[in-house]
Amino acid sequence: MIQRFDDSMIQRFDDSNMQIFKFSNIQIFKFSNYKNMKALFSRFGGNGLIIGQGKASRLNLPEDQSLDYMLDLHSEEIIPNVFVISSYDLQPDFMGAMTKLPTKAHKLGTIEHVFNEISLQYDLEVETDIYITYHQYTNVFALLIKTHKSGIDDIMDGYTETYDYVQTTFFRDARDEKRENLFLNPQLIELMLYILFYKMEIFYSPILFTPSRTHLGKNISSDFVHSLTTFYDDIQSLEALSLKLKEQFYPLFESSEFE
Repeated sequence: MIQRFDDSMIQRFDDSNMQIFKFSNIQIFKFSNYKNMKALFSRFGGNGLIIGQGKASRLNLPEDQSLDYMLDLHSEEIIPNVFVISSYDLQPDFMGAMTKLPTKAHKLGTIEHVFNEISLQYDLEVETDIYITYHQYTNVFALLIKTHKSGIDDIMDGYTETYDYVQTTFFRDARDEKRENLFLNPQLIELMLYILFYKMEIFYSPILFTPSRTHLGKNISSDFVHSLTTFYDDIQSLEALSLKLKEQFYPLFESSEFE
């Protein structure tokens, strides 16, 4: 079941929502209304807000938010034949927070990173687990993340861990099994993770990725893990990311016509 954070949760925070703690000469703001605060996380439709209307990205959502319609008309073609919907840009109805992990989901690994979902006075280091599963079709994949409460509970009372559906990746016109089989071609996973970390905007600081011990996690290459220290150094835009991914992952899609 998807837990929805509707626009009524995005309200003006006053003293009833926030406590102030003093430690030495540092003031730490701690939010006590965690549901309202969690609704502001960028993973639930970005950071843009419109007063009285909630997340600005909601204005870009169509009435039909089915998977097929969103993939056809509201996805980004990151490289030819690879389409992505990210909840960091806009959140259709099928995305959001889940209290339980989908039955057929597999853990890919855990990242240690700076928490950038909301603006804070100081860097907050957290750990986030990443999971993957199919979404309706064998060439459409859902990425879910679960950010551990350790660290976040320092700034937010009552924070509850959820499995948040944040990215849909569609490999169009798969011409052979390898184009959509994560076990035969783990590079597909690495491609999706590069995009996810960009959308999460966590690449401005070190990303420490530890693959899981699942079969999929074990197939993620050490080259990918080590590359995260420098991969984004020359990436300043989505266009730059697309060009780099196109160059690196060309062999996966050599049956496609790249222009």
